Amino acid sequence: MTASRGEIADLMVVALARMVAAGDVVGVGLGTPIALVAALVARHTTQHGVHVLAGGALDVSGGVEAHLRDPRDQRSLTPGFVPHLDSMDMAERQAMTLQFLRPAQIDRFGNLNTSRIGVRSAPAARFSGGLATADVPALLPRVIAYHPDHRPRSLPAQVDWITGSGRGWAGNTWKAAGTVAVVTDLAVIEFVESRGRVKSIHPWSNASTVGESTGFELSLPEDAPPTPEPTSDELETLDLVDPLRRRDEEVPDRAGRDGRTTS
Repeated sequence: MTASRGEIADLMVVALARMVAAGDVVGVGLGTPIALVAALVARHTTQHGVHVLAGGALDVSGGVEAHLRDPRDQRSLTPGFVPHLDSMDMAERQAMTLQFLRPAQIDRFGNLNTSRIGVRSAPAARFSGGLATADVPALLPRVIAYHPDHRPRSLPAQVDWITGSGRGWAGNTWKAAGTVAVVTDLAVIEFVESRGRVKSIHPWSNASTVGESTGFELSLPEDAPPTPEPTSDELETLDLVDPLRRRDEEVPDRAGRDGRTTS
């Protein structure tokens, strides 16, 4: 089975949105349309209230375009605009309960790399860095990552640089679960006791492809189900919140790899 870029983006978005629980306050960074669209879909489809904090704009009611341009454009369209220091205060109080993150690499521990690829003295690539990524997994109740290019270099046994530890932190009255899952273009993987476990496999993939495309050993249950495809209601909501399909932009164009057609 093959899949288009649009089909991959749609399934990744709804897989993320389905992980949002009633009452969650979801943090979304800048320049991550899949995460933003997923949070907005959850806000429309989850009962009992989901709040979105997207780049400072609280409860985004404007379009995806406005946020990706500059969240400050939405000040008149939202109940509030939260500066970065205040959003970090929300994280420390666990008033923000979930964040979607898109790392360059994620390993079997759920460690996140948004800093660089290669050795420190001569990196092959540099990225924008972590901002609050070093703090968030130890502060928020849970973090969910996503990566639209599932291959061994993206999911290695060990990330080249730990920008944020995936293991979380627990104290007497405090519990942060760290990175609990990653949604890729092939599967949904949960992190349980420092090991990746396949929760579901996307319809165009299979267990063999997922295993070969991962740089660390996975727990692959024989009965791992297919990831449920978007429902008609979810597809309508996708069209409502992202009519220009900005979510497709994060899926790489690599037609034919692993049986996927992504052009």
